[in-house]
Amino acid sequence: MIKPKPLRKAWTPKFYDRLSKNYDLLARIFFLMGEKGKEKVLIDLRIGNILDIACGSGGLLRDSVEVGARAFGSDTSWGMLSETRAKAPSANLVQASFCELPFAAGVFDTVVETNAVSGVEIESDTVLSEMLRVCRGGGEIRIGDYAKAPKESTWRRFMEWIGVLFGDYPHDYAAYFREQGLETEVEYLGFDGMYQYVKAKKVTV
Repeated sequence: MIKPKPLRKAWTPKFYDRLSKNYDLLARIFFLMGEKGKEKVLIDLRIGNILDIACGSGGLLRDSVEVGARAFGSDTSWGMLSETRAKAPSANLVQASFCELPFAAGVFDTVVETNAVSGVEIESDTVLSEMLRVCRGGGEIRIGDYAKAPKESTWRRFMEWIGVLFGDYPHDYAAYFREQGLETEVEYLGFDGMYQYVKAKKVTV
C-alpha cells in the first residue's frame, strides 16, 4: 500500500488556537473514541499531582480537579490553555512543548496524555521519555491514544494509511514502557485494537 502524503503537514499551535473555541464540539462529533479514552484515564485516579502533557481544552483536568487531584497542564496552544483555564481555574498551566516539559524530575503522581502523541511521527520516544522523567517512583503514566494494533491485518494497514493521511502515526506505547522496566497494562478500546488505553507504573527505586 502506497504511503499517502498527509493532508496537514503540521498540527501547529496557531491551528489549535483557531480550533479551540469549537474543539469540544468537534471532538464529540468526530472522535467519540477519544472521549472514551479520557474517561478511562480518569478511572481510579490517584489523589495527588496530575500532569496532562497536552491538555487541550481542559476537560480531563477539570474532571481530575473534581475528584480531588492537584492539576497541572501543558499545551503549545494559548487558545487551548485559555479554554482549560475557564474549565479548571485552579489548574497550574504552562505553554510548552511536550517534547521538553518545564518540570523537575519525579514530581507527578500521575502523568497522562490523550489523543496527542499519535500526532508526533519522529519524536514519540522523546515525549514518552519526558513523561517517564517527570513521573515519580511508584507513580503512573496513563495514555489513551491511537496505537499499533496487536495483529497485522489488511484493516490495520488501511487504518494506518488513513491515520497518516491526517497526520497521525500509531505507536506501541506499551512496548516502550515495558522496555523501560515499567509494569504495563493495555486495554483495547476500539478500531480492532488500534485505539488503546495504556497504564504503566513506574517502579520505585
